Order: sequence, then C-alpha cells, then structure tokens
Amino acid sequence: MHIVPDLDNGRFVVTPHIKNAGRGLTFRAVLLDGEKELAEARATAVNGVPIALPVEDPLPWSPDDPHLYDIVFELESNKESLDRVDSHAGLRKFHIEGNRFFLNNEPIFLRFVLDQGFYMDGIWTAPSDQEFKADIERSMDVGFNGARLHQKVFEERFHYWADRLGYLTWGEFCDWGIDFGKNEAVNNHQKEWREIVVQRRNHPSLVAWTPFNETRRPAQKHEEIHRQALKEVYGLTKALDPTRPVNDTSGYVHVLTDIFTVHDYEQDPEKFREHYENLDPSTPGEAFVRFPEVSAPYQGQPYMVDEYGGTWWVDGTLGGGSDREESWGYGRRPSDIEEALRRIEKLTHVLTSHPNIAGFTYTQLTDIEQEQNGIYTYDRRLKFNPERLRRAFGAPATIEGS
Repeated sequence: MHIVPDLDNGRFVVTPHIKNAGRGLTFRAVLLDGEKELAEARATAVNGVPIALPVEDPLPWSPDDPHLYDIVFELESNKESLDRVDSHAGLRKFHIEGNRFFLNNEPIFLRFVLDQGFYMDGIWTAPSDQEFKADIERSMDVGFNGARLHQKVFEERFHYWADRLGYLTWGEFCDWGIDFGKNEAVNNHQKEWREIVVQRRNHPSLVAWTPFNETRRPAQKHEEIHRQALKEVYGLTKALDPTRPVNDTSGYVHVLTDIFTVHDYEQDPEKFREHYENLDPSTPGEAFVRFPEVSAPYQGQPYMVDEYGGTWWVDGTLGGGSDREESWGYGRRPSDIEEALRRIEKLTHVLTSHPNIAGFTYTQLTDIEQEQNGIYTYDRRLKFNPERLRRAFGAPATIEGS
C-alpha cells in the first residue's frame, strides 16, 4: 500500500498493490481516529489505481502533536474478506520554498543529530524494541527534533516510534565504498535503494531521502559514471516518491539535489563562522562548497551543514564501552569537559544564528565502536549537562516569518 498524505486538500490518497488481482474483487479502505470512523471508500480492486479518503477537520502530524490516524485496508470477494491490513498514517506536508524547509506550510529549522544505529551488545542489531524508542527520546531530551539516519537502513520499528513520538528523519543507504567503476555495483545500489524507498515511504516522520554519502573519491575517479549514477538515482527516487526532497549525496559532491549539504568538522568556532560569512541565496556563487572542483555549485537550495561537531570527549568516570586506545574524535581533544561543552555550544550557535542556514546535523548521538564523539557514551550515558545541551541544540533559529 502506498499512502500519500494530502494536507492541502484534506485527504489521504491510497494506492493498493495487489497480487493476483482478478475480477470480482473489491478494495475497501476505512479511516479512523481512535474508535471514530471518519471515512470509508470502496472501489473495484484494480492494481495501482488510487482512491481517496477525505479528512474533515484534519489534525496535522507534527513534532509538537504527532497525531496519527488508523487506516484499515481490506480486499473483499462477494463481501467476504480475503485479506486485511491495519496501518496508521500522519497527515503532514514537507516541502521546500526557496532556501527554506516547510512543515505543514510553516517554516521549520531542522535540528538533527547523526544516528548510526550502533549498540554495544549487537553492533547494528538493537537489544530490544524499546531501545529504538529510547534512542529517540534521548535525542529529543537534549534538544534535537530529528536525525539523519546514517549509513544504515533503519528498522521498521524505529520508524514506527519516530511516527509515534514526532521525530523527523532523513532516510539513507549504506553505500560507503561503492565502486562506481563496476556496473553491477551501481545496478545493485539502484535495485536495493528502490526497495528501501518503497518499504519506508509511508512513514510521516521520514521527510527526505539521501541515497549516497561523501562520494568525493568516486567523483574524482569515475566522474561521468558518478554523475550519471547520481542523476539516475535522483530521478528514480522522485518517481517512487515525488512528495519528499532528495539530498543526492550528503556533504561532498553534489550533482542534482533539492538540498545543498556540506560536512564541516572545523573545531575552531571563529574559523567555522568564516566558512559561512558569504552564504546568501542571492549570491550563490560565494557559498562554501566542500569540494568545488568536482561538485555542482550551490544554486539557492536550503543549505544545511549535515555533519559538524564530532567533538572528541570521553569521561573516564562514565566508562561506556568505547575507551579504546585507537578511539578518536574530530580535532584536538579538549582539556576538560567545560572546554568540550563550550566548543559544542559555539559551533552550534554559528549555525542557529545564521539567517541563511536551514538546519544542522550534529555528529553524533552516541559513541560507536572506535568513535568517541557522541553526546552519549556507547552504553547510553549522557556526557554533558542536559540543560546546556537543550539551550544549544534547541535554540530558536533566525528564520524570517517563524
């Protein structure tokens, strides 16, 4: 089932995909708000033909109020149920105007954290369903309103809890090290990426797609193949899901993108600020581009620093499973916890106070394996004062009209 929220017209548009759809079958959809039935639609079951469910007095889904409707889908033959699916949906709209993101037609600043979905006792496997929920709550507790889900196809249950809790996400693929010089690698990426988009596109919490990450070396080694592959994946993603913006490749080498992202691990706040002094959509040629010799130029899209920070700090009193000799973070390790926290605050203020930056992604939620740059330790112990983190990451951004 493909569920498309249509907030402006107050409806859900649902498209069934039916195996063995023969004659005499009826497709039925029922929209519920709690126990109250709001709408019902029936039609002769035709594979790929949508029907609409109107919503009177709609309640939009948002981080402040993640309202979800229940939807029941049923396939019938002579009024006898052959198949039934119970699902949920959020009526929300996420779109771009100029260099701004809008949620439900209101400007929104994305205060994201990088989440790689690692766990001490399972690596990329969570110990329980509750840990998906708990990681979202940990993130929201320190001021983030969402996450860039990095280099991993996150589990359906994570997206379920994001829907329930009002947590925004960007979906990504584990593409690190892909060899653009091999046709089968590019073809496999497209095949698997298609499956990911189709599987996850019904979740209201997921607001953008990122099919690639940091493709500098492929762009330098296989320039034309890289360019063509990114154009094809951008087009494929738009065909499968025209409702969401696409960040073609995070941080480094853009080809065709709705969002312009950069990765910037400069640890000196003043030098960090200098990178964005000339960022203005009216003069796009002066914007900071990480590798301008291979990247498409900035063209006035929403500009987001979707990796920064990564400040290296470990408190030996906390432990936490990542105290290894080969562990690392970005830049010089601070001399004490106050220096680490001040660095995080100052770097973040550069972004939240800039009138032409649309959002950020701080690296990262937890320490993982050899990386000691998390807000939490690997075993989920908070490293820093939560009130100061909330003030830093949750500070209102300078957005005209918000």
